[in-house]
Amino acid sequence: MLKLKRILSTVGLGAFTVLIQAKQVLALNVSSIQEVPVVEGSLNDIIDNIVKIVLIAVGIIAVLYLIYGGVLYLTAGGEAEKASKGRTAITNAIIGIVIVMLSLAIYNFVITGVQTGQSR
Repeated sequence: MLKLKRILSTVGLGAFTVLIQAKQVLALNVSSIQEVPVVEGSLNDIIDNIVKIVLIAVGIIAVLYLIYGGVLYLTAGGEAEKASKGRTAITNAIIGIVIVMLSLAIYNFVITGVQTGQSR
């Protein structure tokens, strides 16, 4: 019974956190959001839009995997194998998020250098 209480309180806290974040997202001014046409403009614009969409999608997947690993770790209940799987998932998700952020930074650096015609 105590284990069930702990699991339910953890899930409840997680759901509460997600709902708080969702409320903040929904409170954004909708008129400030712009549509990004994927296949309009020059070839550079199309490639830029595709790269950003792919990186955003991979980032979202990595964050969801991080949440999955956290839930797995928190609900391990003393099982070493389950806790180890959770830790591995968390580590891999953090590495994935760092890779996405670094790839976006490198991409922006290269594109800026190509567009300005300068090298460093």
